[in-house]
Amino acid sequence: MIFVNFFILFFIGFLFASEDSELPIGLSASELDNLHIIDEMGRSTPPPPPPVRNIAEYERMEGVLIRYPFGVSTSLIREMAEDVTVYCLVSSNLQNSAYNSMNNANVNMDNVEFVLGSTDSYWTRDYGPWWVVDGNKEVGVVDFTYNRPRPNDNQAPQKISNYLNTPYYSTDLEHCGGNYMTDGIGGAASTTLVYSENTYSNNQVNNLMQDYYGIETYHVIEDPNNTYIDHIDCWGKYLSPSKILIRSVPISHPQYSEIEEVVDYFENTYTGYGNPWEIFRVYTPSDQPYTNSIILNNKVFVPIMNSSWDDDAIEVYEQALPGYEVLGFTGSWQSTDALHCRTKGIPDLEMLQIFHSPIQNQSNPQNFYTIEATIDDLSQTGLVDEELKVYWWTDDSNNIEEITMSACPEDIPDCYSANIPSQPVDANIKYYIEAMDNSGRLETLPMAGYFNFNSIGTPSMPGDVNQDESVNILDIVLTVNGILGTSELSDIEFQLADMNGDGVLNILDVILIANEALN
Repeated sequence: MIFVNFFILFFIGFLFASEDSELPIGLSASELDNLHIIDEMGRSTPPPPPPVRNIAEYERMEGVLIRYPFGVSTSLIREMAEDVTVYCLVSSNLQNSAYNSMNNANVNMDNVEFVLGSTDSYWTRDYGPWWVVDGNKEVGVVDFTYNRPRPNDNQAPQKISNYLNTPYYSTDLEHCGGNYMTDGIGGAASTTLVYSENTYSNNQVNNLMQDYYGIETYHVIEDPNNTYIDHIDCWGKYLSPSKILIRSVPISHPQYSEIEEVVDYFENTYTGYGNPWEIFRVYTPSDQPYTNSIILNNKVFVPIMNSSWDDDAIEVYEQALPGYEVLGFTGSWQSTDALHCRTKGIPDLEMLQIFHSPIQNQSNPQNFYTIEATIDDLSQTGLVDEELKVYWWTDDSNNIEEITMSACPEDIPDCYSANIPSQPVDANIKYYIEAMDNSGRLETLPMAGYFNFNSIGTPSMPGDVNQDESVNILDIVLTVNGILGTSELSDIEFQLADMNGDGVLNILDVILIANEALN
């Protein structure tokens, strides 16, 4: 029986192997007649040990997956190979051709590795591996059944898992990478295609996503583009756990209302950290595939169309991700098939994870702003305590201040915090987090640029409000009188004296009393 099943799969693979022919990103006519093959491609395993976390695209990537014959230009491959390993799926008889194509284009071949095996198409995003961190703190592959009757493509995730020697898990859920994005903290989004193409109930789909990928909140949305493919990367993209990019079109566009309904949906939902989404819009009047980009560490690769709107699209990414290098690349792009569809990130298997809910704009003055982060080294070599830092500055400051983080006072595992001091006037405070582990990994969050928030100024007081210092009552009274615009000592003097008989008091108590006086 095993031999018979193997022969059937071998024959199917031979029948659909198409490295020398072109398959559509959709379904070919012959594939429409063979959809039953999809059911035969499943290979379910038990789920990973919990808790499970699905890795997001914008986390630390060690490599990127492509296929030969290429679906992307060698100029794009050359740029990606500057920083990460390019893993190229290729059949053994085409390996020399793939090597020569890249080598002749001056690709850094030291950063190219070949994973041997036949493929049916170059849409590595759609059939490539999805990555999780499991309960053993191991990065592994959780596979799905590719929603195309393409057995060779369907086997790619297991080939990558074997090549990199990672844990491998699989569910019979029918899915594809172009219709999926995750925020890395338990949230994900797809169009309703994931429900309609499965025989599972909607609740069963959600439960499988939770068990195998750790997805607690699954946003499943009607596709607003009204195209044959229904892939979410044709109109939206998570840029971080708090930012999302959604296409925009002129009001005359036939899908204007549907796209704006999606924007309304995300405006009325919250991030995994419980804050409103920061939504960015990229203008696609002629259905340009600007959302179909890939983030590889501190670089963003955007498909451009030699259109007058290309520069505006690049600028939107730069505004949304300050400090990142945003690069545009032409190609045989379509509105439903572009750069993101043909590439797939491969994470650092021992990444140094940093999770942080960014500080929001303030409506009231604070004595300090607590930056709290979860820092976890998958290398399990240990963190370098003195290298856990917050760097911060303001628009008016020429100096970047450095604060060493310490363990959170609540004794929460892997939690570290530091306090940015309040500012005497309203300010835009910018900051980022940096960490190092004993494997030598140095990580920042965000990977480039900074977080920022608007703070409300507090009255300046003598002494350092970040320290538990005491100050002289007379100095305080004179300062408060100056703020209030009075010329003589007020009742505040007696309030302060009554609080502390020795003529000195804690600076934080003083600030509270001063704020009462000002109000």
